[in-house]
Amino acid sequence: MKKLSPQQLAILHRHLINNGSSDALAEELLDHLACELEQYLWIGLPFDKALDAVLEQANVKAVKHLRETYQIELAMTDEQLKQASLDDIIFEFRNKAYGAYDLRQAYPTTLRNAFIMALGLFMMLMAMMDGLSRHSWSYMSLGGVVWLVGLSGVTFAVVSWYLQRTERQQLRWSN
Repeated sequence: MKKLSPQQLAILHRHLINNGSSDALAEELLDHLACELEQYLWIGLPFDKALDAVLEQANVKAVKHLRETYQIELAMTDEQLKQASLDDIIFEFRNKAYGAYDLRQAYPTTLRNAFIMALGLFMMLMAMMDGLSRHSWSYMSLGGVVWLVGLSGVTFAVVSWYLQRTERQQLRWSN
């Protein structure tokens, strides 16, 4: 299939802009019109005739209807941008259902849990090594307190992870 040159794509883009299309809508429609135009070129029509056939379909009335229908979905308003997170802006026109959006939303909590668990395990290891080197163990010693604090941290991280995982599964099942 013959590909369009940058000049030919610019002609299509100019037509869409002249018909009152916004830049976001023009970029979206440009792909579709270019495919149509390439199909006409593939069956043997010269560029001018193929362009006329495609532009007849993309007349002012059709572009106006598409603009009115999809303008709300094509861009966030200023108010929406003020309230949106970076993830909402990044995933504006992307599929949020396949998992990356959820992972990015859960990342701060996951990072916190990992840090607390690593610190807790480190504290437990240090307390255990201290107890082994002394050949005695007491929860009333410094090593015992460090052990209990580490154990509490690990427990908190595991429970938090479990609750987060359960919440995500419930959200998935409800959708």
